[in-house]
Amino acid sequence: MSSSLDLSYCHNFATGIPWTRYRHLSSGRTVDSIWHELKEEGIWRSADFEAHEANTLAGAGDRSDWLPILADWFPIANGQIWCSQRNRPVDPTHIPSEGPGSMDDFLQAVRTCFDSFRGRKIGVQLSGGVDSSLIIGLLRHFEIPHGLVGLRPDRYEFRTEQRVQDRLAARNSDVELIPVDSCLPCSRLEDVPPHQIPDLLSLNYSQDQAMAYACKRLGIEVLLSGGGGDNLLGQAVPNDPRVCRWRPQTFTDPFPVEIVYRPQGIEFQSFYGDSGVVDAIWRLRRGQSDDYRKLWARQFLRQFLPQELVDYQYCADFWGISIDGILKALNEIRQIHQKAFLITGNSYFAETNFDSLLAHDLCRPCKDLYQRIEARISSAVWIYSLAQWLGEPEKHNLSEGTVGKITF
Repeated sequence: MSSSLDLSYCHNFATGIPWTRYRHLSSGRTVDSIWHELKEEGIWRSADFEAHEANTLAGAGDRSDWLPILADWFPIANGQIWCSQRNRPVDPTHIPSEGPGSMDDFLQAVRTCFDSFRGRKIGVQLSGGVDSSLIIGLLRHFEIPHGLVGLRPDRYEFRTEQRVQDRLAARNSDVELIPVDSCLPCSRLEDVPPHQIPDLLSLNYSQDQAMAYACKRLGIEVLLSGGGGDNLLGQAVPNDPRVCRWRPQTFTDPFPVEIVYRPQGIEFQSFYGDSGVVDAIWRLRRGQSDDYRKLWARQFLRQFLPQELVDYQYCADFWGISIDGILKALNEIRQIHQKAFLITGNSYFAETNFDSLLAHDLCRPCKDLYQRIEARISSAVWIYSLAQWLGEPEKHNLSEGTVGKITF
């Protein structure tokens, strides 16, 4: 891995605005990146990995209460604002615009969103679920050419998604569906590029990389995801826009944007993060209660959806994929975890701590357990990626006697 970094992936694709910036708590200085501090000051050695684990358990829906991982530096993600009273970045909620909702209003917002990509080929992450299928149906409604890229799970629990993928793919000439088993979560962790803070989505690097390469082959320049569809189509919607809980800036995670898609020249973002689309859906669903099966969307937007998604209800179950990914990569995960301990000397990476988590029944879905395991893995991957960037630690013949003493 080269020690030089293409820092262009630290900026918003279209505008040059950083997707993640960093604020120095003591001085109040805000910078576009902390690569220099990571390299020259080694601030990654004293990172608070317990904080990263706590943030993982808290979830990414509202990062306002996340704990700082790096001493004296706080990341400010795309869409966050700095709160001087709390001395931390916060995720503001979106305040939708008032007005009556209608199908025409919704379609106008969608058209405006698609028009912002005029002149570039659009692609959609085809999952086979309601959220991505709706985007595809709307593109077809407006007769906008587009490609389809997605992961195809050859598993019984995804039989509905498979059928929908096949139906939608059959009507499109630019399609690439990638077998999930070829890029399970935690695949090829040693290939994850250096990144500035630990990120849970580093575990899905191989999946995003496979889709980015597929986009290149199909000539796709803008890839739209269904991220946030669960929020807009499933969460309760208040009558008062001032108490709306939606945070569209969280629908697109900076990690795949910066580390995977931008280096390939691809703009990646959530369709449901568009402010006009958010407002239009809010007006249509105003006053509705929780609708996690998305029954309203399946009926009101039925003309844009495959019949399978209109007439049948199902619940996607991703536990098997997550479990298989970790179990299949367990040897590599152990090795990276051990290297993180040798590099940092941090007891967080002590083998006994990791083994205490793995001693549980990993074939039994348990959200908190897997969140802790995934947080730990992503911390070790972060350490390993930085060490590779700074000097390839495997050339230093690491041993127990070198714990915490490695320099690069």
